[in-house]
Amino acid sequence: MIVYSNKATRALKAQVRSRKLKICAIALLVLVFLVLGYFLSSSSSANSEPRLPKVEYPRLWQTDIDAGGQGGRWYIPPNWLTDAPALPNSLRRDPTTTLEAAELAFYLVRSQSRNINGSNIPLIVHQTVASTDPKAWPANLPQYVESWLSMCQGQSISGQVTAAEHEMAYILWDDDGVNEMMTKYERNHFLNCYQAMPMSVEKVDIFRVAVLRWFGGVYSDIDTEPLRHPATWIEPMDIQPWEDKLDGSTYSLPKSSQTTIYPAPTNSYPQYLELCKLSSRRRRKPASSDQTSLVGAIVGIEADLPPDRDDYWRAGYGFPLQITQWTIALTPHHPLALKYLSSVADETQRLTEAGALQNAYAVDLTGPVQFTKAIKNWLEAEIGLRWNALSGIQDGGRSKAVLDVLVLPITGFSPGRKWWPIMGSKSTSHHSARIYHAFQGSWRRGFDWKVEFGKICRSVFGQCRSWSKSPVYYNSNN
Repeated sequence: MIVYSNKATRALKAQVRSRKLKICAIALLVLVFLVLGYFLSSSSSANSEPRLPKVEYPRLWQTDIDAGGQGGRWYIPPNWLTDAPALPNSLRRDPTTTLEAAELAFYLVRSQSRNINGSNIPLIVHQTVASTDPKAWPANLPQYVESWLSMCQGQSISGQVTAAEHEMAYILWDDDGVNEMMTKYERNHFLNCYQAMPMSVEKVDIFRVAVLRWFGGVYSDIDTEPLRHPATWIEPMDIQPWEDKLDGSTYSLPKSSQTTIYPAPTNSYPQYLELCKLSSRRRRKPASSDQTSLVGAIVGIEADLPPDRDDYWRAGYGFPLQITQWTIALTPHHPLALKYLSSVADETQRLTEAGALQNAYAVDLTGPVQFTKAIKNWLEAEIGLRWNALSGIQDGGRSKAVLDVLVLPITGFSPGRKWWPIMGSKSTSHHSARIYHAFQGSWRRGFDWKVEFGKICRSVFGQCRSWSKSPVYYNSNN
């Protein structure tokens, strides 16, 4: 038995106290840096008004400043209209609202079979912004929008030359346009849930899935930049059969008819049902008529961590393998959209009845946690997928197709991660990288010391898991 002298005991206690003080000092220092960083960034953004020289942003000027209409701005390739000499009576060649532009683009892509290669996903890009006045935007947003417009108009991206058949429609929805679309198209479905959301970011979360449910295409946050044209997002190697090494199950795209599409809900807006019917009658035969397996959804992993450790929640994720929501691609009426929207509606009703909706954390209620839950539950119920089999930890990060869903590795929509945890994310120049996300976080407003300290407490010390991640400023509709 070791007997410590009083002097040795005092020395040991002093060491323990010193260790605790060091830990507290580090935590305090990190917190101070967070506070200073927040105020400096707020001051910088408040004092900077981005310049928009026409020579640097010609497409942004043409589409978002010199042209547009109620509800946002848009671009529809002129040759699409040239190839459609006759339009249904409900459509205008010169839309006056964002919703009219979306309806026109929807009809044109369906009737002319303009889809992402290897998929039934229309060549339409949707983005959202509170105001379409670029002078009100944070720095760098103009260049991101310009890059999307450049791609949609058939210009080169990082040395790629995009052919005319890969031009895309571009729809930029502002708050008025978002509200108009939800009011008109979701009045029989999820409008009440949308209107109940206390935060605008939660409404946009719902909208991004709802707009893809009706019109299809790619939704990408406005602080993203395309690294590859969406027409090139699917390659033969991405849809090769793959095996779950743990249980031996093999997965691949199902063999289906080239013209397989999901039907619109029968209680949809009557004009929309007419557009679906007319565009189906006039649909052209796709050039790749020998291809029988088509992707209906493209999603990307944003968190890929071991399921048997606590790394994922220490890093702030709800699942060890979590799907991002800043970029999504869906064919119209895909079951995943309905699954997600129904899940949000059910959770909203539960929280409302409990009087807890105002305190809900947006990421969990309408964001990537809820989106991941919807996909996970759907694939598990449909084919018994072991969810963590989608991880790229063991295979270096490869794409995996399940039913008609293509799940990209973390590099797909989240390349170039430079902070812990990296999770296998490769550089933005890697071939797997499709989207660059700037993480400007315009939805995060205000500062809550308890929430920020909770992040440090979880990541550094592995404690405070039950602490709320919802700052008090979330409780206002901003």
